[in-house]
Amino acid sequence: MQPHALLLAAGSGSRFGSNKLLTLWRGRPLVSHPIAAIAALRDQGVVAGASAVVRAGDQPVMDLIRQAGLRVVVNARPELGLSHSLRLGLGSLAALTPQPEGALIFLADQPSVPREAAEEVIRAWQLGGGAVVRPRYSESPDEPGHPVLLDRDAWGLAERLTGAQGLGRALSNAPELVVHVDVDGANPDVDTPADLSRLDPSPR
Repeated sequence: MQPHALLLAAGSGSRFGSNKLLTLWRGRPLVSHPIAAIAALRDQGVVAGASAVVRAGDQPVMDLIRQAGLRVVVNARPELGLSHSLRLGLGSLAALTPQPEGALIFLADQPSVPREAAEEVIRAWQLGGGAVVRPRYSESPDEPGHPVLLDRDAWGLAERLTGAQGLGRALSNAPELVVHVDVDGANPDVDTPADLSRLDPSPR
């Protein structure tokens, strides 16, 4: 039982002031880092496939995703927010044959996502951990972590969201569905240039 990786990469980066996904970090565009993590999971057979939701017209990001061999889902209405991207992505997975048993959801503005965290989340889900499994990072234990694994039976949670709401809003209303896996480190969002400057600049 393997999930399908889903990268949400259709944000406009309005708080950043430019297309933050193309801003360089460690010599590569920000979005290249989660793309590489997902591609590695796919190539190692940890996930069954990989897709990314991309804003219509964002050709540079689309090119990076296609170069890595990820399936592209075009979001023609990115102004509807993260919730719309999530529904689009899950809807595209529901149309696949065979339909994935679960979706492992990554955010494109989290470039330092540890691959080990994704593997721990998948392992917990495969062992029957719960309908929703998400990491709890040691450096930020009070913050909801990504990547989040949604069992196929839990995809309907996205229908309750609007605008910029992410899974955290839906899951706060259904805590009994969520299993947390404790992992090392952190996986911060990059919303502003200051956030980017706080990331470790040196390669691991």
